[in-house]
Amino acid sequence: QARNDEPEPSLNGRPGNRHSSRRPRSSVVSSTKMIPLVVIVAIVSLSFSLSVEQHLLSQLLPKRGMVADAFAFNKIARHKNKQPNSSILMSSSTLEDDRDVVDGRKRDKLGKVPIISRKIPIEIKVPPNLPKNEDIEKTGDSVEHDVKRLDVTVWEMDKPSDLIQEWWSIDDSERSARVGDPFGVVMWPGSILAAKELMKQHYSSPSKSALTNATVLVLGAGTGVEAQMAALCGAKKVVATDINPLTLKLLEYGAKNDDRISDLVEARYFDMFSSEPLPPCDILVAADVLYNPDLAKQLGRRLHEAIVRSFDEGSPPTKVIITDSQKFHGTNFLEELVEMQELNALFKEGSWEQLKWETQKLESVCGSGVLVDEDQVYDVDVRVICWGW
Repeated sequence: QARNDEPEPSLNGRPGNRHSSRRPRSSVVSSTKMIPLVVIVAIVSLSFSLSVEQHLLSQLLPKRGMVADAFAFNKIARHKNKQPNSSILMSSSTLEDDRDVVDGRKRDKLGKVPIISRKIPIEIKVPPNLPKNEDIEKTGDSVEHDVKRLDVTVWEMDKPSDLIQEWWSIDDSERSARVGDPFGVVMWPGSILAAKELMKQHYSSPSKSALTNATVLVLGAGTGVEAQMAALCGAKKVVATDINPLTLKLLEYGAKNDDRISDLVEARYFDMFSSEPLPPCDILVAADVLYNPDLAKQLGRRLHEAIVRSFDEGSPPTKVIITDSQKFHGTNFLEELVEMQELNALFKEGSWEQLKWETQKLESVCGSGVLVDEDQVYDVDVRVICWGW
């Protein structure tokens, strides 16, 4: 998720604090008509809170109600505490059994923001676990592969086109005053490929899965396709990070509604541009977060940090899965960053596997139209780094 340099709004502490020293004067208000102090404070505090929220909405997006709700959701969470928590991020407005279902997709709300489920089938082909598989490959005999499938259900913002169009219509100065960009409110194809790669690693070993008891860190996790898959494939813990509070709530909502993984996925605020070190991890995953050069370079720096740290600690090298379906100019951090070039040079000198991009095609991806309300089905080439496995 992109960097956010938003200055904190000056609200003089909690709403209502600047009124807390006001007291009714006995010379003006008689004891028989005096309103209890707690009522006065409550009324003033509520009025001030409402005026602050209206001020935020009018400054951010005065024209579009639902879009304003989405940005206000993020703005309020950011102001209260840079790490969203359950008291800030509003819980679902309905119970499990009360959610509307249309065309097989469930609808709900986070506060006033409408959300919708998306079921994503993740399939891979794996060779059967045959004791003489190497001999079969040498003879050239055909081997029938097994098809493995795991379904993941994530939650997206329903009809995000207004939100995305609004983002593209504003200039850079106004964007920097908002809480992150809005792209994490829908699923992107890079997360599907990352999930496929995790499945491959899970099923590739005839004995213990590479994810068993692993701690997986997901940067820019979005709606959480790859985070859920890591949990399904045996991870001990999945730390799914993002900078956008609404995105984090969507991610958390999806994980909590899957009984298979509800306690394994932690949605956590993390700014890749901060000075805070990466959370500890055995596996690092980042899917479709290379959509501008600055962000791509910072992801490369964080990748370098994770790998070098594991060597310094004497631990097994951090395993890596990075995907990118957008392939924007200037986002190839393997070429743009000197430290990544030097790291690959060391790997080459030591006859280690080098970090490199490969391309895979995803067919018939069904995802949000982003700038249009209807879903779109398309084929897409996705580049991927899969290293350390």
